[in-house]
Amino acid sequence: MTGLQMGSTDFAAARRSLDKPPAGLDVARQLRSPSWAARPRAAEPTDHAILGRTVDWILNLAPDARPMHLADSIPRIANALAERWNNPHAAGAFVSDLLIDRRGGRRGFPPEIKKELVMLHLVLREAPPQASFIPLRGRFISPS
Repeated sequence: MTGLQMGSTDFAAARRSLDKPPAGLDVARQLRSPSWAARPRAAEPTDHAILGRTVDWILNLAPDARPMHLADSIPRIANALAERWNNPHAAGAFVSDLLIDRRGGRRGFPPEIKKELVMLHLVLREAPPQASFIPLRGRFISPS
């Protein structure tokens, strides 16, 4: 029985081949979706902490509409929703984007958070078009 025959390796040549990008990489970079190219965004302090205005927003909602699991688990989204809440159109679009997987392949939210998002979506749908701040403890405030 004879052993494996190995050729000599030129390490300098091996290093040079590793320094070149793989074939097709430039084409792949050009095909990348522009919307995906902007992600991921840099982390912000508000990603991991609930803001005071978000706490106020939650406390002003009707008790059955308060997104407690969302605020506890994903404060970044609760903060973003509280920021948009004064604009029913923007808040509704934000909640819809959270509930509908338009990119495909998303895991989705845990059931208790999805339930809260659906409840908030329903609250937004029931808001009168002229409401400036959507329901405070079960009532709507019209602009003065």
